[in-house]
Amino acid sequence: ARTPSRKDLPMEWFVPITILPGVGMLILSTTSQMMAVSSEIGTYLSKPCSEFEHMISDKKIHQLRRLTWATALLYSSAALLVLSGLLGAILSETSIMALPDIILYLAAVLVFIALAILINYGFHTINIRTLQHEHSHKNRMANNA
Repeated sequence: ARTPSRKDLPMEWFVPITILPGVGMLILSTTSQMMAVSSEIGTYLSKPCSEFEHMISDKKIHQLRRLTWATALLYSSAALLVLSGLLGAILSETSIMALPDIILYLAAVLVFIALAILINYGFHTINIRTLQHEHSHKNRMANNA
């Protein structure tokens, strides 16, 4: 009696769908951040701004682009997780067992790419806040002098 290998064990159809709530929470969080950044950009665009404010709004627009990419990847991974689960259930008795697994792996890769973009976004946010802090400090020092 040999021990079954991974190739002998089919993926359970519900495994990809159990990951879906976590991806959903990431989508919710990322969308919330997108709305906050978009609102901040709107504040900068609603009135004439200084050269510094223009530079900050430009960086914020780049941040919004990163969040948009991350959200698109998360939505895509969610769709692939659902597709993988459905195909796993439908094809459970057929010879094309690898297709649901491949789709599940692709969904996982998209989640990791989205997470890398969100990590990058976080570090850029710190840099933007540092610039704003330094600019604010310089203006206060100039006004007090």
